[in-house]
Amino acid sequence: MISIYFVRHALPDYSFDDDATMPLTSEGKRDSLKVLDKLNDVHFDFCLSSPYKRTVETILPLVKQLNLDLHTDPRLKERARGKINNNYQELLKKRWDNFDFSEENGESMNSLQQRNIAVLFEILSKHKNENILFSTHGAALSSILNYFNPNFGYLDFVRIQNFTPYILKIDFNEQNKIIGQKELLIISK
Repeated sequence: MISIYFVRHALPDYSFDDDATMPLTSEGKRDSLKVLDKLNDVHFDFCLSSPYKRTVETILPLVKQLNLDLHTDPRLKERARGKINNNYQELLKKRWDNFDFSEENGESMNSLQQRNIAVLFEILSKHKNENILFSTHGAALSSILNYFNPNFGYLDFVRIQNFTPYILKIDFNEQNKIIGQKELLIISK
């Protein structure tokens, strides 16, 4: 069995224009200590994160405390956001209704899902019987959940959209099927 502890990043500072370098707010940094408190007693065999600053900052206190080697993978980056204007919720629903849809200069959920699932299956094949720390983004995590459960959709995403941070533990069997999952931390903003 492989246990993956998915950590959705803490509250970012949305005043930054560059998505990749957007840091956590001071509140987000405080909440990252709650991630540390919740997972401090887990023995992690491997640690992986999106390369984005907010995902790394969210798990950094835990990584330092447990003296983990932090690996990043560019395929785990956030979904490329295109031109949104004032119709964010409408576009969000449209992306969930049609996984191949993307706004101008944006990325489809299908593309996001393919990137994340490729990394996940690499982890599942290389890290049998291990505990994995996996720092990610809300849309990325939701695309993974949808892959394993096609009924996970728009309303499920909306439910977790404001959980920053959020920890979801998922256990996989030898056939890479989900055999259990549990929400370990929900901080709603």
